[in-house]
Amino acid sequence: MPTFTFINADRVDFTDNKVEPFAVAGEQTSDRNGHIFYIPTSMKPFIAEGKLAKDLFNFTKLNIAKYDDQTRQTLPILIKHHGNLCQIAGLTIKRQFNIINYSSAEIDKTRAHNVLMHLMAQPYVEHIKLDEVLQLHQSSHF
Repeated sequence: MPTFTFINADRVDFTDNKVEPFAVAGEQTSDRNGHIFYIPTSMKPFIAEGKLAKDLFNFTKLNIAKYDDQTRQTLPILIKHHGNLCQIAGLTIKRQFNIINYSSAEIDKTRAHNVLMHLMAQPYVEHIKLDEVLQLHQSSHF
């Protein structure tokens, strides 16, 4: 049963399209495409304000990208911001795209809560979303 750590450090197990939270209050839902979400109650205000994208809690995407704790120690994110991002322990900036005001970054899952709280307190941080890795399979038929 894979375990996933969210951007706020809440942890859940996910198997057979069912989320089993570890002391996390929240709600499992699905969208019209069949994607499964589990949104912790504490994160709903950040999503409603537009600071966090709902895709950070999309298990269909997290599972396909293999962002479970056994496979990855970090959570890849994209941060939309104006101005420079400050140094935060547990946040590694991979690339800053100045033209579009986004930075590609990774959050150390063991420091996720502190990183998120620092980011949410910064007025220059506009939006955080999941940085998805999509794997394309090539067909041998041409």
